[in-house]
Amino acid sequence: MKTRNNAFDLLCGLCILRMVTLHAICQTQLRGTPWWKETMAWTFFFMSLFFFKAGYFNKGITGETLPYLRDRVRRLFVPYLSWGVIGFVLAFFWLCLFPEGIAKAIGKVQTFTWLESGLTFGNGPLWFLLSFFATYVLMHFIERVRYLHWVVLLFPAIGYWLFKQGNPLWFFMNNVFCGTFFFYIGKVWHHVLDKTPKPWALLVSALLFVGFVFANIYLHGEYEMKTNHWVGPFWQVLLIMPLSLLGISGILLSLPTPRVPVINYIGEHSMVFFVMHYPIVLSYAYASILLGHPFRKSIPDLIIILVITFVLCFLAVPYVERVPWLSGRWKGESKEK
Repeated sequence: MKTRNNAFDLLCGLCILRMVTLHAICQTQLRGTPWWKETMAWTFFFMSLFFFKAGYFNKGITGETLPYLRDRVRRLFVPYLSWGVIGFVLAFFWLCLFPEGIAKAIGKVQTFTWLESGLTFGNGPLWFLLSFFATYVLMHFIERVRYLHWVVLLFPAIGYWLFKQGNPLWFFMNNVFCGTFFFYIGKVWHHVLDKTPKPWALLVSALLFVGFVFANIYLHGEYEMKTNHWVGPFWQVLLIMPLSLLGISGILLSLPTPRVPVINYIGEHSMVFFVMHYPIVLSYAYASILLGHPFRKSIPDLIIILVITFVLCFLAVPYVERVPWLSGRWKGESKEK
């Protein structure tokens, strides 16, 4: 049995904690509070970490096309469709309980931008699985052509241009270009760390992290992956993103990073927490509205949402992971670290 990579499990666990908290905060309308705005200003790069991690560990984006696509469809696209249907049914159920009943539910569905958002009605974070799938497919075809991978260096500029054009691509596909760029950086970073002695890797990573801190203070720029939204000048964002991913991951990978029980467990089973959390958060919001409970701008409700969400996800992990079309874990296939 392969040993887990504690560094990336820790980072992924922290990313899930931050993501779930963000969605709970959005439902309770606390996103504008100073403490959360400051948190976002220092953690905006976390969703990009999953693309970076995928590139870091990936060993098979070439090979035969049909088996490769079949594997990606099973691992990513099937869970995307499955949880998309579950999210839709659950949200439709809650909407039918409102005074206007099924008419309100149908009206909500009719006004949903399906082409823009994809199958995310009731489970908005699913955009990530589709973008992840598209990134894997794109990298596969790029790597099949000798030296074409250098074109990936132009992808952030394409992503920024799409942002300036109003992000015209369907299904949140505008972010795939930056996702592919982060994927490729992770792939290169793994090669660099393998060839570099640990002390030197730690020193370089520490310098990169210090560079990220100073750049984020004095040249602050943010990239919101879901909407391919750039905040600040292009070159500032392009500087900060690699510095953050390389510096933080490099330090943890160069040190004997211990396993932090709860956080690393979340990172190990991040798929379950990712696909399940939003319907739970949304259900709490719908139930509160139906019961006339004022949960807006309520810190106690935020805490309750987080406790309920994480408890249910922890309990569901062993059951969801046994169902391939929900977890993307199919028998006979190796698990990524």
